[in-house]
Amino acid sequence: FYEITRIKNGLVIGGQVNQLMNRINASRVVLISGASGSGKSCLIRGLQDRFCQSSRRIHVVDEHALITQSSDAIIDLLDGDLQDRMSTLSLAGLAEPKLWALPPSCVSVGQRLRVALAIAMHAAKTGDVVIADELCTPLDRASAYAIAQTINRWATHKDITFIAATAHEDMESMLNPNLVVDLNYDTVRDSHLKGDHPIRIEPGSLEDYDTLGHLHYLGGRPATQVCILKATRTVPIVGDILAGVLVVSMPTLNGSWRGRAWPNVFLSADKKLNAQQINTHLRCISRVIVEPRSRGLGIASALVREYLSSPVTIASETIAAMGSACPFFERAGMTPYILEPSPTDLRLVDALEHERVTMTDLIAQPIEPNSLIARELITWAKTRKLVGSGTHDIQTINELAPLAACRLISRPRAYAHTYKGEDDGEHQDQHRIA
Repeated sequence: FYEITRIKNGLVIGGQVNQLMNRINASRVVLISGASGSGKSCLIRGLQDRFCQSSRRIHVVDEHALITQSSDAIIDLLDGDLQDRMSTLSLAGLAEPKLWALPPSCVSVGQRLRVALAIAMHAAKTGDVVIADELCTPLDRASAYAIAQTINRWATHKDITFIAATAHEDMESMLNPNLVVDLNYDTVRDSHLKGDHPIRIEPGSLEDYDTLGHLHYLGGRPATQVCILKATRTVPIVGDILAGVLVVSMPTLNGSWRGRAWPNVFLSADKKLNAQQINTHLRCISRVIVEPRSRGLGIASALVREYLSSPVTIASETIAAMGSACPFFERAGMTPYILEPSPTDLRLVDALEHERVTMTDLIAQPIEPNSLIARELITWAKTRKLVGSGTHDIQTINELAPLAACRLISRPRAYAHTYKGEDDGEHQDQHRIA
């Protein structure tokens, strides 16, 4: 370690190596920067040795090893409770059940880095050290910024020391580290750069939804669209990109949770009055979609928060299949209500229990053609209008399996919110009804 470091002015050489270690230990996010060949990887190895000597646990983010060392499904690369694994993957920007059943070799480079990050995040405890060499090196800068922001928030919140090495000059402004070890200039300094990819939320269009609609787990447009918001962020060199979209629709007439959210408002004995009240005073957030390069920036919560600040009606609701694993509606200020399993879900659960298939099996193992589970998955998907009528091939069935597991594990949540702004002309009657 003494021989491989190149920091000048006695900062590391000889007995003063402890000064660098003390500064690193006092930091949450540390960046080692320098051109190729400057000694970043050697310094990383030296730091690992020093941390091992101090008995601090080390976790290495290594997306390259995932390709050669693992053919397991992504969800099985994390240990412990399945719900906790789902939450960690969502935190790392992988809230897509269709990805969880795939091995790392079958996803993109950016997704693979998020998987490696999720594995380290899931294993790391307060006081541990996480090291990532060549962080975000092969990624486009829009994705790199989102991942860097995720790392900074997570390491700060969990009290983890995260050490990243990179040759990219812009990573300092993206990662916003506490400490920079700059091997280009042989200095150790506090960071003085902070980049920003401004996010604007403004009225959107159906065209904006169509641009991102294919990313949502529900196929097709919502039946109605009464309001659309879009989030746009500015990325250096690239310019403006569509980062997210929110769609508000007319609500369904039935909803058992409404009696808990708004007692005696929408569930009276008079069905005609109920329908009138619902159509007048209630709207549903039917879609919130975030573009993959922008995940981890809090855009979903920001979209919901922006809508709730000036909603179409006094009462707003939504149902989220991934509510427990990715609770952005709750972060935006909506109140959650756990729903009872539907008859459709209970039927599939009964079939799984009969065949002794666990939720992990449903995600990670291929479904046998013409099996009971295959037939029940199709029945479940048709009832939920995820697929159309007719016969479906085994590939479609295997794509449905992780979606079903997600739904059955996370227990969908309804969310409700009542606008509490000032009583003005449009909202006076709505405030009285609430």
